[in-house]
Amino acid sequence: MSWSNSLPSENAILLQSGTNEVEVLVFRVGEFTLGINVAKVREVLSSPPVTALPDSHPSICGCFRLRDSVIPCLSLHQHLDEPPSCPPEEAVVILTEFNQHQIGFLVDVVERIHRISWTQVMAAPSIVAQSKAPVTAVSQIDGRLILMLDFEMIADQVALGEPKGDAIANELGVDRAGQRVAIADDSATARKAVENTLRCSGYQDLHIFENGAEAWNWLAASADNRQGRPPIDLLISDVEMPQVDGFHLTKRIKDHPQLREIPVLLYSSILTPDNAKKGKAVSADAQIAKPELHRVVEMADKLIFAAMEKKSTTRDDVPTAREAELSPV
Repeated sequence: MSWSNSLPSENAILLQSGTNEVEVLVFRVGEFTLGINVAKVREVLSSPPVTALPDSHPSICGCFRLRDSVIPCLSLHQHLDEPPSCPPEEAVVILTEFNQHQIGFLVDVVERIHRISWTQVMAAPSIVAQSKAPVTAVSQIDGRLILMLDFEMIADQVALGEPKGDAIANELGVDRAGQRVAIADDSATARKAVENTLRCSGYQDLHIFENGAEAWNWLAASADNRQGRPPIDLLISDVEMPQVDGFHLTKRIKDHPQLREIPVLLYSSILTPDNAKKGKAVSADAQIAKPELHRVVEMADKLIFAAMEKKSTTRDDVPTAREAELSPV
């Protein structure tokens, strides 16, 4: 079967903004049945000839040529310490693109694509995160539990992914220590990288959430207790998360009378043109592609500064009681 034609083209918008749905490509590696968000998948290929690389990570098979590009190839059998269930010539490669990198992952069998609600995707148990297993969530599909791999963690483990955070200059003079910032990301690797960069740059009042549902529940409860004042000054959110994705989280915030003024920065490994349109449709204030950590801090400064300027202008436009008394009718 040719899988390339069955995958979405770059211009096809398969899911509407804010519907809280995801398409999952299910595949197998040995005895494991695994899943990946289709938005990360470019093609599924018959196993290509791979050229070995000297002194590389044990999980890296080598690289292969695809049209005008040379693509690194990583064996999930090797990385997950799981023997293959098929002969090497029958294996397939899932060509992915995220964090502005293309990586091929060698697997045994690709099954099919399923469209499901993010509510069918549950966060991985805390013991999984503590064990450093590269699993970010568990999906319920056709009566089975499908492990959603944390491809960002895997790429980071073999030094193909997220750079570590450094302090970023504060050119706008924002009082970073006084700002309240929430971070929502189901990838422990990405979450820690953003947190470290923000802390190194002076943002200290951080609220960290492992998925959109956790973030929303806290925001909604906090809004009820703050008498009209938003509980945070900025939300930095991933897009693909269990229970409530970043688009749906943004839509809920922008529809909420007490939360709608909170600036939302979507920070995603899959910022395709389609996803950029979806982010705009739910009124996200800005969108940045991973792994540009320096831009996260710079954009956080800009969004917080713009929100402060807007509040200041609004206050200046409201007359005092004395001015209202003296103003002609």
